[in-house]
Amino acid sequence: MSHRSHPPYRIGLRTIKTGLAVIIALLLDTLRPSAIPIFAAIGAIVVMSRTLSDAITAATTQLAGITCGALAGCLFTLLFPNDRYVAIGLGLILLIPICHPLRIGFAVPLTCIVFVSVCLYDPTHGTPVAYAMNRFLDTSIGLAVGFSVNFVIKPYNNHSLILRLFHEYLESYPSALSELLMHGHYPVLSPFETKIRHLHDEIRLFSEQPFPHGKQRKEEAAYLEGCYQLAEKMYLALSALCGMDTLGTPCQKSCERLSALGITLSAAEAPRPPLDENNTVLNYHLNTLLDARSFLTELLNNAASKQI
Repeated sequence: MSHRSHPPYRIGLRTIKTGLAVIIALLLDTLRPSAIPIFAAIGAIVVMSRTLSDAITAATTQLAGITCGALAGCLFTLLFPNDRYVAIGLGLILLIPICHPLRIGFAVPLTCIVFVSVCLYDPTHGTPVAYAMNRFLDTSIGLAVGFSVNFVIKPYNNHSLILRLFHEYLESYPSALSELLMHGHYPVLSPFETKIRHLHDEIRLFSEQPFPHGKQRKEEAAYLEGCYQLAEKMYLALSALCGMDTLGTPCQKSCERLSALGITLSAAEAPRPPLDENNTVLNYHLNTLLDARSFLTELLNNAASKQI
């Protein structure tokens, strides 16, 4: 009987920061006499995004959603003072479609929660407006605490991850070239496409982080973008080689460069027939790939010494 392997249970840093932010938010919010701490906890959880730029977007979106839900709740309690359930049903039908044009679609759940809580509020304990303002304060405390914890405790920085992905990307090429040139087998391109797409996404994520070290990060992002362009050039050259119906023969110079990668073509594997079109095309794309690889390796060695 086979046993399925399960990934090890792992508690990441963002999980720890989320728990800490919720604790602090609850402690601070309970200091207010009219607090409902669950809203502070929700705010702290929602804002704990992977990057600080995403956290800012989440915070502003949630604040807009809370405001929209609170205002709608106050309005519908005035329109339907004696029938709250009808107010809630009609209000949700109208409120949810409005969130998307207002670009607060991400905050729809919290918007609806605030709206329903305002509509169900007991007027003998105060006005709906005061209740809505208190919920706004509860959530704002949670958002502020969550963002502060995310900012102070080791903000997300994927610079090391990007460098590791680049090196893994480079290491995948010698075997592909060996398979193509020594055995005549066209390598599968989809893994290279997946790797290049992953690199693109991580570099975009890095460049969209405004802090910490904003100016230095901007310069480093431009540097990594240059590395990405070389990686993409390698992929396009390999795609062109795989698109050849008939492979040519690497020239002596190309064989020497391949030998430096551990790809040794013997005389039988690399004969020297007269130049033809296939030879010219193969050597052009092959040298384009090897040139890009050399430049990329040099840039990555420099980037490793400039980590943020």
